[in-house]
Amino acid sequence: MSTRTDTRRAPARKGGNGKGGGAAPASPGRASGRKAGAARARPAPRIPFVLLVLCLLGGALVALLVLRSVVAQEAFTISSLQAENRELAYEEQQRRNSVAQLEASERIAEEAEAMGMEQGEAPRFLDPENGEITGSAGSGE
Repeated sequence: MSTRTDTRRAPARKGGNGKGGGAAPASPGRASGRKAGAARARPAPRIPFVLLVLCLLGGALVALLVLRSVVAQEAFTISSLQAENRELAYEEQQRRNSVAQLEASERIAEEAEAMGMEQGEAPRFLDPENGEITGSAGSGE
């Protein structure tokens, strides 16, 4: 009785357990319900994982773009500051040259003569120990 009945029902089953001559399940509604539930539950855990991976990849891409733009902005700032530093160094060198020219003793003497000053005589020094005056005798005596 069971041999003939089992062989007829085994091919009629959808996606059986792979064993050719097993007994039929007690209630076919439960078995198909389990299969349908298992089929529906299987893709559900994959969707959040795929979304998580996509979000992580998107976040990494956005972070890389932001980082790249910040680096580019900082490089532009550095190059502009270096150009400004070169200009200031050149200006400083020009001012040092002009100060050196203004401090030249020949120029100072020429301007003093142009203003009517006369060149003084050699300086005279007083020795406090013996009270002697040293240096060339000028118009001071």
